[in-house]
Amino acid sequence: MARARRESGLTQRELADQLGTTPWLVDRIERGAEEASRYLADVSRATGRSVDWFVQPVPGAANGAAQVPARPIIGTSRQTGRLLALGAICLLVTIRFFTEVIPVVPRALNFVDIPIFLVLAFASLNGPTTNNAGRAYLRVGAPAIAFVVLAILSGIINADRVAPAPALVFIYGFLGPIAVYASVYRIWPPGNARSLSRCLVVLVLVQLVVVALIDIPRFIASENNPDQIAGTFGTNAYQLVFFLLIGSALLVGIFSNEPGRPVARAVPLLIGAILVVIMLAQYRAILATTVVTLVAIGALLRKRPRGIVAVTAAVIALALAFSYVATAFPRLKLEATATTLSESPWTYATRRYEGARPLIAMYGDIPFAVVVGTGPGTFSSRAWQTFANAGSSSLSNVQGGYARALTGGSYATDVSDKYVRPQLQKGLVVEGSHAVTSPHSSYTSLLAEVGVLGFVFMMVLYFLALTRSWRMARSALRAPVRNDPLPALALATFVAFLTLIQTAFLENWFEVTRITFIAWILLAIVARELDGREEAA
Repeated sequence: MARARRESGLTQRELADQLGTTPWLVDRIERGAEEASRYLADVSRATGRSVDWFVQPVPGAANGAAQVPARPIIGTSRQTGRLLALGAICLLVTIRFFTEVIPVVPRALNFVDIPIFLVLAFASLNGPTTNNAGRAYLRVGAPAIAFVVLAILSGIINADRVAPAPALVFIYGFLGPIAVYASVYRIWPPGNARSLSRCLVVLVLVQLVVVALIDIPRFIASENNPDQIAGTFGTNAYQLVFFLLIGSALLVGIFSNEPGRPVARAVPLLIGAILVVIMLAQYRAILATTVVTLVAIGALLRKRPRGIVAVTAAVIALALAFSYVATAFPRLKLEATATTLSESPWTYATRRYEGARPLIAMYGDIPFAVVVGTGPGTFSSRAWQTFANAGSSSLSNVQGGYARALTGGSYATDVSDKYVRPQLQKGLVVEGSHAVTSPHSSYTSLLAEVGVLGFVFMMVLYFLALTRSWRMARSALRAPVRNDPLPALALATFVAFLTLIQTAFLENWFEVTRITFIAWILLAIVARELDGREEAA
């Protein structure tokens, strides 16, 4: 193939453009690092040579046997790594559809993140090493280890109120995604970015189909109850919104850089549908995040003509979707939210202070908690909620029975009873939303349960992830190769972390493994793809 390309006067980049792939992949094919047979017909057309020419007999070979190259494809374990990573994303996105929407499997499978964590970790320990395995994730190793040490120290100091099960859930919730990132980075085989892109596109389409065929009829029958709009995420509309924001970034990136893909032609329509779904889901607290996401995408694509067109179309679609949903479904109170944001943009930030009052009061009464906290799983984290609300009758409370068994009954701590529960009982509402005044926030729970140092260590991890994803997106978009899937994936990864960091002010999102696992898996794959290209270069 290398000889045919050279004799045809083509560079690797020119051949890659004709194949709809990247020069990096063409180089791998020519070096024997990628299976060549599947590209044979396309290369034959591009170079003007017959397929038979590429498999002509080797002079001197016994009986004139044809030259059949060894299959230097990725080994079975490496292909398994790709399937494991893609399968993990698919399970995380769809499992609640089969346990809650159309319950055909036990609800206990909502805990699928735990076997995913274990399988990926086992695969990384038993998979092949790579040239720079560890280079990308050792940067997060130090703050992750420091966070574990501090959490253990905090648990020992606060041993009188810390229970083992909530403490372990706390550590797993915050650091499980980091371990998944390290595992996927180690097992992912570079050169498979398009398979991840296709997987995400299919999952976005599945969300829209489920919303159209199942959620909207229920939404109408329930007199416009927004809780019915959740896609395959069961009773968790905010997880659907998070995933659709990632999907929007991916689709805009595809429209900008991969015009040859069939889905690129449908991107304007899909973006409009996604924005309508986000509005119907009534997750009003994330409206500002949606706007910030579009601004960030526009900043990254400002030098790409098709990118500018896509972002402009998305902004217009956002305005139209907002206008339509606000008018057609006044119960969703979108107009009131928009009025507040436009006339008094700091209102939500001011009211968010209400959610921080328990932390401030606790710091005043227990000064040493500023340094080491009150202990993991004791104040307002998702780990605390899991066990403290074990008796909840909520449809999504599948963990209730397990939580009661692990703690020997009801779970309560002195600090949560004194500072957090009174705030929850007030039930303060802003524009129909409890999220703004709720004490549940990843930032306040970290500050409360592991102190300022633990908060700093976790923020370092997410700051590293955000800045790494930003740099990767800028690098991939600086001089992108036409139809390369990596720029769109890098853009989606950046949006995932940008969304996580914003919405963690409103809920304990850093512990929601169903979304954090996805974000860190995307980061691992995009980082591994870029590092693989550097290795090849």
